[in-house]
Amino acid sequence: MKTSIKVLIVVMVICIQGVRSQAQSTKNVNGIYLNEQDYKSGKLSYALDKNDKLQLNGFLNGKYVTLVYQGKKMKLSKSEIFGYRQNNQDFRLYDNATYKILDTAGFMLYSRQQLAQQGKGYAPVERYFYSVSTANPVLSLTIENMDKSFPARTEFRYGIRNHFRSDADLVAFDKVSRQYEIKYLYFKHA
Repeated sequence: MKTSIKVLIVVMVICIQGVRSQAQSTKNVNGIYLNEQDYKSGKLSYALDKNDKLQLNGFLNGKYVTLVYQGKKMKLSKSEIFGYRQNNQDFRLYDNATYKILDTAGFMLYSRQQLAQQGKGYAPVERYFYSVSTANPVLSLTIENMDKSFPARTEFRYGIRNHFRSDADLVAFDKVSRQYEIKYLYFKHA
């Protein structure tokens, strides 16, 4: 009886470890979304394993992504790729630039690191962007741009003007409800 209980405990521990390692390996899969449909369905066109490599060539606005996939080196044009997944985070490629996807409910919300003048030098600054849909251009997240992008959503536009004092306020995040305040307004005035 004691032996069977010990064997049962060992089997349970092994099963738990197997499930835990499987969950970790699928959670952190990196790769490329060739098109919008792949992104929406969560299907990576090129799911990378530990031997594969993805080089974004972002220096000097490189126009290609270099990929070592299953031992073969490929060069893909950034204009033909929707985006990629890296370190459990999705990114979109648009107009030869990379945007981190922050939120997709209602409209797409992005961020991007850009160099900005800081005193005597330059420092990376987080800038925010949006697009009404993936078919629309990526624009700077400003009150003026939001006003132009949603002409038929009068209550939403008025809500933005009344709620936010400046463009920088548009990225306010409510930690309690775990959502961006602009998204709350968007759905409140739907």
